[in-house]
Amino acid sequence: MPVIAIVGAGPGMGLEIARAFGEKGFTVALVARTAANLDALVSTLTGEGIEAAGFTTAMAAAA
Repeated sequence: MPVIAIVGAGPGMGLEIARAFGEKGFTVALVARTAANLDALVSTLTGEGIEAAGFTTAMAAAA
C-alpha cells in the first residue's frame, strides 16, 4: 500500500489532500507541530475508513 506524508497538516487543505489520497488507497501520515489538531484529523480520516497516523515534529532548524 502506498504512503503519503502531509507535512504541516491542518483542518483545511491538509485534511482535504489526505482525504483525496486516502480515498485512492494511500495510507496517510499527517505531520504537524502539535498533537491536538492531529488527533482530530486522524479520527476524522479513520472514521471514513482511511488508514491514517499523526506525527509531531518541528520542521524548522535553528540557523
